[in-house]
Amino acid sequence: MAHPLAIARQAGRTVLLVSALPTALFYVTMSAAGLAPAIAVTLGWYYGTLVLKAARKKPIVGAAMLGAALITTRAIVALSTGSAFIYFLQPVAGTVITAASLALTALAGRPLLERLAHDFVPVPAALTDRLRAAKYFHRASALWSLMYVGNAVGTVWLLTSNSLGSFLVLKTVLSPVLTGIAVGLSYFLLRRLLRREGVRLCFSHDDDAMSGRFCD
Repeated sequence: MAHPLAIARQAGRTVLLVSALPTALFYVTMSAAGLAPAIAVTLGWYYGTLVLKAARKKPIVGAAMLGAALITTRAIVALSTGSAFIYFLQPVAGTVITAASLALTALAGRPLLERLAHDFVPVPAALTDRLRAAKYFHRASALWSLMYVGNAVGTVWLLTSNSLGSFLVLKTVLSPVLTGIAVGLSYFLLRRLLRREGVRLCFSHDDDAMSGRFCD
């Protein structure tokens, strides 16, 4: 594997681009100019990122494409109703659909999670093949499906019991906490599986060189 810091940077960039920055832009713009401009700015962020990546011929992150599709649907419904409550309630349906997609694709033998995982963690091909053979992505899909269901339930509760401002603050805490728990459990599941398979997980000492590796 690449150095842990390199893995953290890649995951951090993805989270920043597809979640943290768009959320901050939406909140700031809505506070200053209202719902419609906030939606327009957020749409511009997602599609601007995709166009820039395509123009520079760089790989387009699957999570960014998924985010653009979801935000477009949310924008159409929210602008037609003029309701910020509806705008933030819609992701609950998207979260439930994501949970169902992870579970159903795993049951079908083609886990969607395997494709999304590479957007966040650069997994070597040899390790991917081993994990696929050991059904790791199937087990991890069940874990992440439960996390998304918990996220959906928590979102509904926060949205119906708090003001919009409080909801945005608390939501930015809820999602990272649940995601962090799922990441930790996924890593625990990975290490347990590798130990059972007699495989040692090694990391490079820097971002480029594969010599002088350290293993845990």
